[in-house]
Order: sequence, then structure tokens, then C-alpha cells
Amino acid sequence: MPIDTGQQWVLAGRESELGAAGAALRQGGGVLLTGGSGVGRTRLLAAVLEEAAAAGRTVVTVGGVGGRRGSGGVRAFGSVAECLRWLRQSGGGQRVVLGCDDAHLLDEADAHRVYRTAAAGQLAVAATVRQDARHPVGVDRLWVEQLVERVEVAPFDRTATAAVLRARLGGRLDAGSLERLWSATQGNALVLRELVEHALDVGSLRREREVWSWSGLAGDPPRRLADVLLLWLRDLSAREEELVGMLAVAEPLEADAVARRGLASAAEALSRRGVVRVEQTGRRVRLRLALPLAGRTVVSRMPALTARRLRLQAAEAIEDGERTGPDEVLRTVTLRVAAGLVPERRLLLEAARTAVRRQEFARAEQLCRLVTDEGREGGEERGGGEERGAGRTAAGGDGEVALLLGQVLAGQGRHEEAEEVFASVRGRPGGAAGLAEAVAARVANIAFGLGRVETAAAVLEEERGRLGAAGAGSLLTARAVLAVLADRLPEAVAAGEAVVGLGEPSPASAGADAGRVPTEGDAVAGLGGPGPAPIGGGGGAAPAGRGEGAAGRPSGGTEAGGGAGVAGLLPVVAFARAELGDPGGASALLASWARQAEAWPEEALLDFRSVAAHCALVQGDLRAAGTAVARLVRGAAGAGRLGQLRAWVYQARLLRRRGRPEDAAALLWQAGAVRAGYDWLTSPSWVLALLAGALAEAGRHGEALRTLAEARSAQRAGVRRPVLDDAIGFERAVVLAHAGDRSGAAAQALEVADRAEAGGRLPAAIAALHLAARATDAAPSAARVQRLALRCRAEEARLQAEQVRALARGDAEALVAVAGRFRSLAALPAAAEAAEQAGRVHRAAGRRRKGRLASAAAQELCARFGGALPPWAEPGERGTDATAALTTREREVAALAAGGLSNREIADRLVVSVRTVENHLHRVYHKLGVVQRAALAELLVTRPVPEGGDAEAVGAGRTAQAGRAARPRPRPAGGEERGRCAMCAQPLGSAG
Repeated sequence: MPIDTGQQWVLAGRESELGAAGAALRQGGGVLLTGGSGVGRTRLLAAVLEEAAAAGRTVVTVGGVGGRRGSGGVRAFGSVAECLRWLRQSGGGQRVVLGCDDAHLLDEADAHRVYRTAAAGQLAVAATVRQDARHPVGVDRLWVEQLVERVEVAPFDRTATAAVLRARLGGRLDAGSLERLWSATQGNALVLRELVEHALDVGSLRREREVWSWSGLAGDPPRRLADVLLLWLRDLSAREEELVGMLAVAEPLEADAVARRGLASAAEALSRRGVVRVEQTGRRVRLRLALPLAGRTVVSRMPALTARRLRLQAAEAIEDGERTGPDEVLRTVTLRVAAGLVPERRLLLEAARTAVRRQEFARAEQLCRLVTDEGREGGEERGGGEERGAGRTAAGGDGEVALLLGQVLAGQGRHEEAEEVFASVRGRPGGAAGLAEAVAARVANIAFGLGRVETAAAVLEEERGRLGAAGAGSLLTARAVLAVLADRLPEAVAAGEAVVGLGEPSPASAGADAGRVPTEGDAVAGLGGPGPAPIGGGGGAAPAGRGEGAAGRPSGGTEAGGGAGVAGLLPVVAFARAELGDPGGASALLASWARQAEAWPEEALLDFRSVAAHCALVQGDLRAAGTAVARLVRGAAGAGRLGQLRAWVYQARLLRRRGRPEDAAALLWQAGAVRAGYDWLTSPSWVLALLAGALAEAGRHGEALRTLAEARSAQRAGVRRPVLDDAIGFERAVVLAHAGDRSGAAAQALEVADRAEAGGRLPAAIAALHLAARATDAAPSAARVQRLALRCRAEEARLQAEQVRALARGDAEALVAVAGRFRSLAALPAAAEAAEQAGRVHRAAGRRRKGRLASAAAQELCARFGGALPPWAEPGERGTDATAALTTREREVAALAAGGLSNREIADRLVVSVRTVENHLHRVYHKLGVVQRAALAELLVTRPVPEGGDAEAVGAGRTAQAGRAARPRPRPAGGEERGRCAMCAQPLGSAG
């Protein structure tokens, strides 16, 4: 059951503000809490006054705020004059604290009296003011003359929201639900409290397997929450009400469209109040309501005729704008349908297609049903009947509508219904291209939705034979994606052979002259083992065998593939080549088609840009990766939910590599809440695993372990995808390594390396061996990683292999060289770690001066990226961990016991007997020197690993000392040069 049925739980996210306010009062001054409406200023002031009273201060209040009853030392007055009169009679002094809520509402005379009394040293002021309100002069003089310390009370960020909800619920919320709650409330404490209490009352926020989840707000906001939101919108002028209404029915709106309606001044006023949020993307400036739920509330209270008028006005404003693309058609059609008008069939279909591409499946289904109803009515007028079952659902013989409807059903998770609809399209007219598109959609639904990959492959082969050469070429992409899904990457590359130049073999897929063993000379020469050089070479020229058309573009390809085939197939082939160890060749292949790709459909262009970012990340050049990710982010705005998901994921991957895991975690929380249907490049479980890795790197190990448990649960519920499954396994190893279980991390990493090597995924195998070597001992992996590196062309993988070999040999100079090369790739965290390892080797050999220089270089690099070394690389590595002697199973039992589970619950979780659990705990107590469970949490985790975890995921607790490993160091000002690097003598303000 939820704990804390009162309202103090929202203070769980205000520790820093409460501490700053308390410190200001203890130092003899006052405090002014500033913030917007609903952020929790009043509740925070009450807590501050309660602490002051508990510390022996005399607290007097005006405005109804104060500590809890019975706290003592609190006097409440009805007016400032009455309070100051009592103060004169009692003698006052700095031991008196005046609490005043909403001090911006004081009249000028009362505010001036409070200021003069505080300036005379007769009291300390603790007050709240609304940030956007005009303050009396006396209140402003309090902070101008430093009689009070200003403390800003901002809306909760995602981390604080998680802490607040954990305090309210007594357990953790899954990442997607957390993001949905934060997005709905934008961290506003009052709205969050009302929404959570309502969700608990109606049961939409509920506990499932020890994890809380919230599916979202169904219907209109409840009455109490709606009343709270309408208070936020009170005192609006007529024009401001008009703008709020238009945004409520049609946000976002272009600022220019709002100006054309004569509402520019209203927009400026609402922006100042914080009611309207301004978003700028490139040249576009758009307006939204700052609180998403406010729009739903306004619409729910709006008269029907007013809503109809505003929707039609908004549609006209969008049509009058400069942009008239598919998005604008979708928005205008949706607004007209909501206003009770039914646009012509052509516009409905165009809007439905756009909605499917944007993954707005509920809207797309509504539009498809309108087309279906229109067709049915027309058929009835002509005396036609209706087909039954799936055919009737798809509007008779209309294969295009059936295809759209099938995609909609699949996107909503209704995969069995989608299969019926897709199967019904088979016998309908529509040409080879239309039927091929339906087959591809059906295959994706069977593979990703129903989880029957082999069945999907069989259906694909059957339909390819039936369609013949004209349509079969269009199915090459589906065939390649299935190969990626099944971890048969060489088959995906081979699928590109149907399009001239796409299928040239990568090192891992070429067969490698069968029996010839690659030599070190191959790697040095850049050949990467047997097989041809990367496509396009270093300069991006067109490959041999493929000419160039007009404007320098590569010309079409074979009859089977053609330009349309390339658009879908090229990203899949490039992805497979990168995973097989040739990211440079894959990038060159993409670059040779870059100009032509700009004219491709949005979904194909999104794949193209996503894979370009992926290839750059696998190669390890973070400058090139930054350019590719920026291009992806710029284009993601027009690619719907999937585009936003991809943009967040690849941004987060880049940020982690740059040593900014906190920023990465913020993006991954958002990505975890996106429902974008199935995607061959990402999965919900992988996004959660990435989030767990980022949290671990940020030092938040308890959250990382819990998120990892959630990721593994989602992984088990989804379709088996070896490539992403191994990526999840790698993140698990990262979490374990940062949390202190390095032997468990190494074992997990070696398992990933074995599977990746078996699938020919050389960069993934080398990265896993690299992690295992850094976390434990490099010697066992040195020979293996060298052998794999000889077949791999990825620059980062080769550097990782060199680092492992240098660690195994104890070669400090080689580590210095590795650090310099990582730095040249802008991989500063990796460079810093290699530099510190070099310093450790120098010191072990008695070369103290060189050791100090190397360690100083490592610290300088850490300052450059604003982060820290991983715990296993810190100088003077801890050797006194109390938990170091625990086995992996003992760590699991101890972590679950620390989380509050009983012996029986632990036994059920781990599938062992209660007696076995008791024996493990007995050994844990003996090794750690404790006698009760309460002491375990302090030794293992910052916050208990609860009810939460997957037994495998919580296998490593976090020691208190390990939690200090990831504290960020100060970041120097941008562009400031701070001397020269002790490793490579380059200016520290230079590239990187």
C-alpha cells in the first residue's frame, strides 16, 4: 500500500532548497522563496518555519502559514500590523522569525514596515513571492540590501520527481510511467500531487510485480485537478482567453499565425506569466501551453460551439501559413473532423498516411474508419454489400485503406487483428508495389509483433516467389531486416548484392580466404584482414561498377533494386557492415548516396541518418559522430515519435561517450516513455538498459540496478533480438562494474563477447573484452582481443585492443600513446582512463615523476569534459571495501535483504530454499561484521534495492565508497586554454 497519506511527501524533492533556506536563517539572515504558481513555495516555507521553531527560534506568521500543530514556538497573526505590534511589545530580536506567504500581495505600507523592522535587526524574514508578480518596494529592498537570501523553488526535474514519487508510493515507478507523469505535470508540485492522488483513487497508478506503473490519464482531468489548473489560468483578458482556447484545441501554433490573428500581445503577456511556452526550432517559433493538462481542462469546460469555432479558426490559420506539407494536412484534417466536418477522401487518406508515419495510431485509426464509413455509405447507395471479417473492416476492396488499418492495429499492439487485415490485402488489386508494401508490413507484424521470426521469413519467401521479379526487389529490405533481427548479418550484407555496389563483403562476411590467418601486418596496413577495401575509399568516390548520374549522384542500380530499393536497403546494409567491423566502409557507402538520400521519403531518410550516426559511434570518432547526431536531431522533428526516439537515443549515446551521463540519462528517460511501435534499430528494453548504464556512470547505482531489472523484465517480454540482447548484456556489465561487482561484470562481459564473436560482430566483442579487462585483469583477454582486432576496421575497437594489450604487458608508453589517440578522436573519458592507467604502471615500476605527469594529464582531461574516472581507474584504488569478500550470490541475498524482503520472499525470488538463504545471510553478517538487516543497506546501497529487483540485476550492491567515484569535477569555461596536456603537449583548449 502507498505510504504517507498526507501531503508532506512532496518535500522529498526539496532537500537542497530546504537546506539553503535553513542555512540562511542559521547565519542570522532571512530567506525569500521565489517561484511560479504551484511549485510548492508555501509547503516549503512551512517546513522552514517548523525547523526554525524546533531549533528554538520564536516564529510568528502572517498569511496562515506555519509549522504543524504542536510544534511549539509558532504564533499566527491576522495582519502585519498586529504582528509588528506584538513584536514591539515583546522586544523582538534576531531570535524572531517572521513567516509571510505570498509577500507580493502585501501593500506598500506593510511591506515597508517589514523591511524597516528587519533592517533594524528586530527580526529575520522568511517569505515567499510569486516569480512573475510585481513585488512591493519593501520586499524588493529586503533582497537588494541582502537582508534575505533568495532561494529559487523551480519545478521538479525528473530526478526530483522520481524521489518524490518514491516517497509517496513506497517503491519505484517504471521509467516510462515516470516520464509520462513528468511530461503531464512538467514537475509542478501541486499538479503532480493532485494527479497522483487521483490516479491512486481510480487505480490507474498501480503496483505490478513490485513496480508502480501509470498508463496515463484516461478522459478529461478530474474535477479537483481541473479546478487547480483553471486557477492557474484565472484573470485572463478576452484576447488571452482566445489564445489559450486556440492553443487548447490546436497546439502548437506558429507564432506568425498567432500574430496574424491579432493575438501577438496576448502571447507575450501569457509568456511572461508562464502560461505559454515558446519553442524555437531553426526558423520556426511555436507556442504551447506550459502545462499540457491545462489544454485538456480548457477543452473539457469549453462550450461546443466555441470549440468548433476555435478549431476551424486554427485550421484556417495553419492553412494560411507558409508551410503546406503533410503535417499541416494532418493537423487541418484532424481539426475539421473534430469540428464535425468530413473532408474529402483524398485528404483523409493523406492525413491517415501521415499519422501512421508519425506513429499517431489512434488518430490514424479514426481517419481510416472515416474512409471506411464513407466507402460503405457509397456502396450502400449503389446497392453494394459489405464483406465480412477483415475484408469488411478494410472497406471492401480498398487495399490501400486495409494496409493503413493493418499498420494502425499493429502499432497499437493489436497484432492478431493486424495479421487478419494484412492477409486480406493479398488478393486485392493494387499493383506489385502496393502488394509488396503490404507483404513487408505483414512480415514486420509477424516478426516484431507476434514474435514469430521464422514464420515471418517463410511468409516473405512465399510472397517473393508469388510477386515475381517486379515486386520481389521491393522486399529486399524486409529480408535484410529479418537477417539483422536473427543475427545473420552477413545475409543482410548479401541482400545488398541485388543493388550494384551495396553488397561488397566486409571483412567479417567475406569468408577471409577460408584458411588464411590474418597477420599483424594486415592491421597495420589498414586492410583489416582479407577482403576488398571499404567501399568508396577514403574520399567517398563512387564504387567501381556503379556510374554516376546527373548532379554527381550514384545511378540507380539493378532492375531488382532500383532507387526505391536502395532507399530502404542501404541503411540496413550499412548497419550490418558496421556491426561486422567495417564502420568506415559503411560510412563511405552512406556518404556516396548522401545527396540522393535528401529526396527520399521521411522514414527512409530517418533510417539513413540514424545509421550514419550509429556508424560514426562504432568507428569511435566523436567529432564525426557529433556531426551525424546533430543532423539526425535536426531532421527528427518532422519524423514523428520514432524520429524523436532515435534522436534522444543517439544523443544520449554520444553524451555518455563524452563523459556526460547525467545529461544522457535525462534524454533516455524521455525516450523510455515514447510509444513508437516496433523499430528495427531500437527496443524499449535496450533504451532502459542504456538508461541504467548512464545512471551507473553518474554514480546513481541504486537507481541503475532497479532500472536494469526493469530492462531485463521488458527484454524477456519482447522478441528475441540477439544484437540488441547483447547490447543489453553489455550495459548490465557496465552497471555491475560501476556498482562494485567487478568479477560479475567481467563474467557478463565475456558472455557478451562470446555471442558477439560467434555472430561476427567484432566491435561488440572487442568492447566487451575491453570492459572485462579494465574492470579485472587484462592478461586473459589480451591474445583474444588482438586476434579479433586484426579482422576489424573500427578505429575505436583497434584502440581498445591496443589498450588491453598494453595493460596486460604493463606497457606505460603504449598506454600514453593510446591516450593520445583517444584524445585525437575527442574521446576524452577514454583518454583520461588510459592516461591514469599509464600513471599507475609508471608508479608500480618506480617511475614516480612520469606517474605524476600521467595522472596529472588524466585529471586535466577529466576537468575538460567535466566528469571523473570510472571507479576501477581511480588513483589509489580502494582496497578496503567491506563487501569485497562477498560472493555474487551473497551479494544478491544481501541486496534483497537490505531492500526489505523476508527470507521466504528471497528464497522464492532466487528459487532456493529458506535454509539456503539463512546460511547465505549468516556468512554475510560474519564477513561484514553486522548483526541485523538494517545495517546492510548502509554497506551495500545508498538507497535500498527493494522489492525491485531482478535477482540477477541486483547481484552487486554499491559500497558507500564506490558512490563517491563519479562526483563531477568543475568544468572550465568554454574555450579557455588551461596549459598544455602532459600526455601529448597539445594545448588543453584545442581539439577535443
